[in-house]
Amino acid sequence: MKKTFLPLVMSLLMLCSCGGSTPKTETTTGSNEYAVDESASDGIQRMPEYNYSDSINVGGKTFNYTIHRCASDSLPTVTDDEGTIYADNEYTLTLSRGNDFSQFRFTKHNFASYLSSEFRKKGILDGMMCDKSLPGLRFAVSVSLPQSDMFEPLLLTIDPNGGMTITRDERSDAELDEEGV
Repeated sequence: MKKTFLPLVMSLLMLCSCGGSTPKTETTTGSNEYAVDESASDGIQRMPEYNYSDSINVGGKTFNYTIHRCASDSLPTVTDDEGTIYADNEYTLTLSRGNDFSQFRFTKHNFASYLSSEFRKKGILDGMMCDKSLPGLRFAVSVSLPQSDMFEPLLLTIDPNGGMTITRDERSDAELDEEGV
């Protein structure tokens, strides 16, 4: 398990994914902090909704992608050591090329076999970014302990035919620095 400052790593991944000359679309509501939904009386901390769109060239073919994150009330909540309750997130990744598109939905459950028991129990799915420092359609994914710098990094690879592979991201902090991630 890597223990790194999550905001720094996610910011660096965002910078890496923002390279190139293709216009990007990013829409966020709220802030990057957790927020208590004032309209709900449940007191559950939720991350704000997030949308990010960009394109990537893989093997001479341009793929457009959109990453959408929303807090999900249908998933089990997570409680930290202080008793604060957090909603887990659901991510939707849409890939398109011309008139063809594929859509993938991810929750922490999709990555459970790659997580320690602590992260399966107390972690939330909180990050997904296209990792353009690696070849192909690769997305850096993180499951973290809410409001902490503790996370488990994963790589999601999607082949052009829609198949996917999940692996632990074993790159060291030094390797990530060298790659500009």
